[in-house]
Amino acid sequence: MGFTGQSATGVPRPQSVIRAEIHERLWPRGRTLRGYRHTARLALALLLLVFQGCLARPAQAQAQVSVSSGQNWTRRLAHSHYQRALELERRDDIAQALREYSETIAIDATLGDAYLRLGALRERMGDAREAELIYSEAIRVADSRAQALVQRSHLRRAAGRSEAAVRDLEAAIELEPSREALQELAQHYVEAHAWLAALTAFQRIASSAQMSGDSAVADSARFEVRALRVLAAELDPSSEPVKPHDWVGRSLAHIARR
Repeated sequence: MGFTGQSATGVPRPQSVIRAEIHERLWPRGRTLRGYRHTARLALALLLLVFQGCLARPAQAQAQVSVSSGQNWTRRLAHSHYQRALELERRDDIAQALREYSETIAIDATLGDAYLRLGALRERMGDAREAELIYSEAIRVADSRAQALVQRSHLRRAAGRSEAAVRDLEAAIELEPSREALQELAQHYVEAHAWLAALTAFQRIASSAQMSGDSAVADSARFEVRALRVLAAELDPSSEPVKPHDWVGRSLAHIARR
């Protein structure tokens, strides 16, 4: 009887003892053949599930890549039509440019610049109704919403629909408070004698111009602010400084601020 193993203390152990230990670990006492078959079936089922998962993941990844590639291809095709439309417009080939802009939108309805250019061309052709419809569609696109509102406000103001034009400008400024849109809105308010609203608009213009370092626009806006404060004082006592002994003015200012 040979010795091929050692114990934890370094003492050699007989092969028979080693075989007995291996047998005990592989075939514990009290476990039947049925139990081993059940364990084997469970292990096989687990292996099958793992194998199916490994096959499914590459298929899903490939599907996602295919969708992404398709979207990128569609966007590239739309951009090629858009660039062609710009070139045709520069050449004053309006009819072909209109077709290319329309084709761009048909391929990719999320390209907001194509809507804006198409609407502007319709305006240029004197088709204000069609241009307004195009701008209304452009408002649904995130990257062109603010500019489309401004462009539509111009059409509505030209048609005498001042209230609708003001609503469009107000909505555009809520999205992107550009100075140009603020100046247009302030002019609308002045024409409507909405002094308080005009005062607020010119104050925002003055603040924006000052931050950007445009002193000429800032000085002009501050001049408008001073004039509008006089006009707005009759409507809003809080807009005018109150004298120390003017208790009526102080009371009205306090009420207006609440």
